Order: sequence, then structure tokens, then C-alpha cells
Amino acid sequence: MKDAKQNIRYLGFESIEDGARCFDFAITAAGQEATRVSLVIPALMFTGADKITFQESAKICYEKLRVLLEREKIETPVRIRLTGDDIAQFRHVPRGRQRFPKA
Repeated sequence: MKDAKQNIRYLGFESIEDGARCFDFAITAAGQEATRVSLVIPALMFTGADKITFQESAKICYEKLRVLLEREKIETPVRIRLTGDDIAQFRHVPRGRQRFPKA
């Protein structure tokens, strides 16, 4: 029997220690209670030449969580700290905004 599809719902974010941001999501499936998943982006990711914007950070977290759910079922609350590799993998450059290295 196929496992029930898990759905992702964005709940919001909060600023936490040292300027990091914590993004909360609810994972739901038919007949089951929602499971809370929090993804943390360290403050360092919002600074420097290749910094991410606050606007794109929720999308990065969503994409990371979506890929995790493709691999495994999440049934207990979990907190995940994103790395630089996660940011690079799940970051999407918005249309009309090119990123060139500064000379």
C-alpha cells in the first residue's frame, strides 16, 4: 500500500539568536496530525557578497523540505540547520536579476 502524500504548509518565521532566522512549516497527511518542522538559516547567510535576501529565504527552506520529504516521511517534530551547500543547491535567482562577480 502506498504511503499517504505529505503536504507542506508554511507557518511563518522568527528572528532568533545572533540574527539567524527560523522558518516553521507544518507537514500534514490524510488522517494524521500535523508535524512541525523548523528550518534555521544562520545569520551569516544574510551577509557578504553572495548573501541571500530575506524574501528568498522561505523559498529555499521550502525546497529543502520538499526534497527531504521525497526521500523520507517526517512524523516527529524536527529542527534542521541549513548549510552553505543547502543554500547553493536550493537557491533560485529571480528573473531579471543577474548575479555577476564584482570586479
